[in-house]
Order: sequence, then structure tokens, then C-alpha cells
Amino acid sequence: MPPLGAAARDLFLLQPGAAFLNHGSFGATPAPVRAAQQAWRDTVETQPDVFFRETIWTATRASAARLGRLMGAPGESLVFLPNLTEAVAVVLDAMRFAPGDEIVLLDVAYAAVRKAAELTAARTGAGLRTIPTALQMTDAAYAEGLRAALSPRTRLVILDHIVSPTAQLIPVETLVPIARAAGAKVFVDGAHALGQLPLGVAALGADWYASNAHKWLFAPRGCCLLYSAPEVEDATRPVIVSHYNADPYPRRFDYVGTRDVTAYLAAADAADFVERYGLAALTAHRAALIALADAALRDRGAGLVTPHPPALAPSTLPQSRPARPDDGPALMRALWYEAGVQVAASSAGGRLLLRLSFQLYNDEADIARLVAALDRLSWPGR
Repeated sequence: MPPLGAAARDLFLLQPGAAFLNHGSFGATPAPVRAAQQAWRDTVETQPDVFFRETIWTATRASAARLGRLMGAPGESLVFLPNLTEAVAVVLDAMRFAPGDEIVLLDVAYAAVRKAAELTAARTGAGLRTIPTALQMTDAAYAEGLRAALSPRTRLVILDHIVSPTAQLIPVETLVPIARAAGAKVFVDGAHALGQLPLGVAALGADWYASNAHKWLFAPRGCCLLYSAPEVEDATRPVIVSHYNADPYPRRFDYVGTRDVTAYLAAADAADFVERYGLAALTAHRAALIALADAALRDRGAGLVTPHPPALAPSTLPQSRPARPDDGPALMRALWYEAGVQVAASSAGGRLLLRLSFQLYNDEADIARLVAALDRLSWPGR
């Protein structure tokens, strides 16, 4: 069994002497994957002409096929993009909205996704409708909210699989069929899913599904996978027009300008890295840490938000007043600069939300350090 906890820290370049409990935001790349990316960079520099005229095509498709086994989708249905922000731009462009069309999304949709939808609506005359959410919701409540938001004019429904700031796990398996039955196309923002959840993207039935590989899969940053169902492949094109824009899907995405695609290629090595541990073993390690953190935080009046995904633990912290937008950033700065503990924190529904991301390099000592820092520094409005 590969190392877990403190024994695994040497695989990463994370600042020594600190507790990193926010892997989910930007990830961290282990040594074997960094080495793989550097090897690809050296390959490019050895013979750039051969790489960009020949190697890029076969290497990109080979990596997509490898990632497809984890995504639960054929490699030929997957294309690489730098991030999910660009993936949603591709999807919105593919829809070709007209005045009166409607886009439906969760009220907790990721800010970049929401802003992209708002800009598209402003440019095309489409309307936006939101599904209201709360920190504790049942699958039935999500389904009811979606049905209420749908109308005969709904053309696209955007669903988070895991909500980024609140770490809520959304029942997309229930919601996708409801949207499709209403005649809408569906895009699932699965930014946090790949490497954290077992996936069956093709079977889910969404038109598009995207997930970042540089979060829970340990790929180098700048690596996202976009799945397109067969019926939308023709409409799905890069938002940047390049030499191969008229080529068939997925080829039109494999070479978009002279990008550094080494993160895409090293993602295959990241998949190997995760599979050496096994998703079940990683999930068990993370779940044990979530249980320990939950017990310690409950002693201080916090409450775990459920349902949550296997590696993210969102908890509301008690306050004497409603949370303000600057409470989360203030807590993050205090914990990092005064205690060397990195977390994510935000406000939601008038509550201060502490989001902990547990990864294979974390252990009980990180939780103890967090709790000691919270006791010593307190938090806004406590």
C-alpha cells in the first residue's frame, strides 16, 4: 500500500510545517506526475515539429482513453480543455440561444459559470431562472425545485455535481432525467468529481459533463475533461477558432493553437497514481478524517452539512450574528497567516461555512492543528 498521511507529504512540494486542508480549490501534484509532465516537456523541446505535427494527435487520444476509464465514457467522447470555465463557454456557445430561450441553474452555481451564463443571456436575449437551494436539502426537494424552474422555454439546465463553496452533493442522477424529459439539454459541472467520486458519465444521460483533473485526480493544473454525448458532438466546438476547427469531434479540440498540452498528457499518469492507491482506499482514509474533524467541530457548536462528497467536509460555524461576505476570507487569512492552516471558508444562507478538503497527505495532526487554531484565534462573529 502506498503511503498515507504524513508519510505521503514527501510526494508533494507543499510548504513544510503547514496544514493544507484545501486541496479541492487548486489541487497539488505529486512527484511522479510532475516528473511525467517534465518528461513530456522535454519531448516537446527535443523535436517541436514532430511533436506538434504528429505526436500530439496520438498522445492526446491515448490520454483521453486512459481518463475515459475513470470517467465512465469512451475516450473518443472526451476532449481536453484548460479548465471548467472554458468548458462552460464551449457549451454555452454550442447552444446558439435566441431571445426568449431560458437557462436554468442552481442559485449556488459556481461564480464563473453563473457569470458566463449571465453574459450569454445578455448577449442573446435569453433569460435566466434559478433553482433555490438550502444547506440541508433532500433529493425530493431538489427535484421539486428543478420542476418549478423549468418552463416550455428552457433550453439548457446547468447542474453542479458537487457545489464548490458549500460542498453539497447534488443528486444529478435524479435531476438529469427530469430536465431531459422536459426537452432541455443538460450540462453537469463536475469540477470536483473526477478522482473523488466513482463516475459513469455516459450512463448519466447528460448532454455534457465536465470535470477538472487537476483537483482530485492530481493532474497538473490546467487540465479539464469535457464529455459530449453523440447527439451534441457536431455542435460542440472550441471557443477559439484554430486550424482544425472544421475537423470532426474530438479532433478539432486536440490541437487548438500552440498550447502547452503536457498537463493533458500527464493526466494519464495521474490516473495511474490514483489507481495505485485505489479509490476505495482513498475514500476510506478521507472519510475517517471527516469523522474526526466533525466530532471535534461539533464540540465547538459546528454542524456538518449533508449530504456531502467523500473528501469534502462543509460545516457551519456558530456565530452571534448573520454571516457577512467578508467573514469567510477573514477566517481563511487568519488561519493561514497566524496559524499555518489553509482552509476554504465562505458565507451561505447567513451562515459561516468552513469547507475542509481531505487528501491522502492529511492526518489527525492536521485536524488537531486546525482545532487548536480555531480555539486560539476564534472566528468572525463567534
